[in-house]
Amino acid sequence: MNKKIYLILLLIIPFTTFGQLSEPLKEMKSDKNAEFGKYQSLVFDATKYIFNNPVDVKSKEFISATQIVGFWMNKDTGMNIPTFGKFFSTLTNENQQQFLYTAAMMNYGLDQKINHSRILKCVKIDGQKYSEQEDVKEVQLEGAKILLEYVGNKKNNVPMTSKTKKYWKASKKNKLNKIFFKD
Repeated sequence: MNKKIYLILLLIIPFTTFGQLSEPLKEMKSDKNAEFGKYQSLVFDATKYIFNNPVDVKSKEFISATQIVGFWMNKDTGMNIPTFGKFFSTLTNENQQQFLYTAAMMNYGLDQKINHSRILKCVKIDGQKYSEQEDVKEVQLEGAKILLEYVGNKKNNVPMTSKTKKYWKASKKNKLNKIFFKD
């Protein structure tokens, strides 16, 4: 009996989690003093939705997920997203790759905060080079892994450039770390 309940929950939870992003989006947008703490679970669900579904610009839920993520990109979330570096420069915004990479870094940071009680703030520390800080490097690398796995699946409708393919191949060989921060 417990196995049946477990299987039913496994089938229902994705639909209840991912099928209802448009209504919370409206609520969030109408909140004049939106605080990230109130919406961080929603943002996390939106990033999970994005990376669990192909890009579909006609899907109301996919559009809602990207709007939820986009809403918080330039706001104070308590976690900076380090959008710079050689890998970031290889991505094109023509195919929304930079947006997706930013969403992947948000996904990783929120996963660490919500599921592992780790806050990766990525805030400049005096006396350290920002690009060499451990939290910055971790968020960039792990976000890249999420993105590369996503774009590596042709069903997700995100074209891969030849420069991005170099990183994807390294990731498949578990050598991404070697080329990611190489000068």
